Amino acid sequence: MTRKEIVKHYEKDAFRVVWKPAKCIHSEICIKTLPKVYLPDEKPWIRPEAASIQDLKNQINRCPSGALSYEIKDLKKEAGLIPEATEIQVLPGGPLLVKGSIKLTGADGTIQEADGNTALCRCGGSQNKPYCDGSHKTLNFE
Repeated sequence: MTRKEIVKHYEKDAFRVVWKPAKCIHSEICIKTLPKVYLPDEKPWIRPEAASIQDLKNQINRCPSGALSYEIKDLKKEAGLIPEATEIQVLPGGPLLVKGSIKLTGADGTIQEADGNTALCRCGGSQNKPYCDGSHKTLNFE
């Protein structure tokens, strides 16, 4: 017999925190990051009204088990949900072509988001890393 998964929802305006207790590994990142939102000894234990939506998103995206996620009403996809499949294609002698929504964190910590197609350098010769600038053509990259 298959058990039905328990899923709890906690809302703030159009933002919904989704908690799946069976997935929780009790890392306590949520409690340590937003102690006014996550109150394990109280009911309800999640109080999203105690933080900004951006702070909630940032914390939820750090949940190591995926027990916490989020939804935004009337939107088909959002970073905290299981996204539509992003495709990555290795172009022969060229870049990695990423098709879909991505969030790219650079070595310096800057974050860039892109939707649609993004070409990422694979040859190492680009002057616009991590993006492809066509340098693979002059390098005879295979």
